[in-house]
Amino acid sequence: MITIAGCGALGSIFASKLLDGGFRVQVYQRRGATLDALKKKLTIKSEDRSSSRNYTLSSVSDRVEDLEPTELIIVLVKSFSTEELYPLRDILKKGGVVLTLQNGLGNAETLSSIFGERKVAAGVAHWGAIKRAPGVVQEAGGALIVLGPWSAEYDMVWVMEILKKSAFNVKYVEDPRPFIWKKLTINNMVNTCAALTRLNNEGLISSPLILELMKEIGRETVEAARREGINLEMEELWDTFLDNIRKTATNIPSMLQDNLAGRRMEVETIPGGVLKYARNEDEFPYTRAMYAMLKTLNTHRGYE
Repeated sequence: MITIAGCGALGSIFASKLLDGGFRVQVYQRRGATLDALKKKLTIKSEDRSSSRNYTLSSVSDRVEDLEPTELIIVLVKSFSTEELYPLRDILKKGGVVLTLQNGLGNAETLSSIFGERKVAAGVAHWGAIKRAPGVVQEAGGALIVLGPWSAEYDMVWVMEILKKSAFNVKYVEDPRPFIWKKLTINNMVNTCAALTRLNNEGLISSPLILELMKEIGRETVEAARREGINLEMEELWDTFLDNIRKTATNIPSMLQDNLAGRRMEVETIPGGVLKYARNEDEFPYTRAMYAMLKTLNTHRGYE
């Protein structure tokens, strides 16, 4: 049994592909319209919306008591909800693994405090998905999943094999931290600007002013990574970023999806995560400005 913790857009893609791979899948989901819809079925629409597939999950609940013991928990809740996963301790089997593929910083540390560092794997998912309605998700293209043990002394290759059997393109690494910082750099550039401008990927790279802004944000994030002991090459990262964003021109970044839906945005772990590495209030001015505006939107909607 595999458990998806947080079956939003990306979680739904994972659930469907794991089911296609022959695995049993259950979902831990907070109360709301998505939970109610998933109890009936999960619908995945193709990237061009020309076809759709329906799936039945083994179990869907907001109560751990309703779920079976599990070998693998894939965590895809928003980062501000990670601490709420403590009840899942009761269903993780001995030798089981908790894999976080969430955006932002601090998720693996929080999960380590809940489950123990030896049970935590971390990584990034370069995968697109768009939630069209509760329980209905449209594919938006996928490239690569990178994962590895949070503590280097533990072997978690079997997790990679599960995802490979489900037709994911997966890379296993000994230390996922550099890849998490690379993804954070991209998220801090793209998600923040998209959420505030309401532009998709194509719209962002069509504006020279936004491109200039994103590059400055990227430089600040790379400097934060350096202070954490992670050395990234900005120019190489920028070239890769431009290539990838052109290939996913029609994608709607996740933070923009949240903003358009009036949901809480991952402000504290993306721009806020970078600002934790600032030595004074004058550093990282571009990231600081994005944080201030996004934080204000969250607060205006009643989120802390």
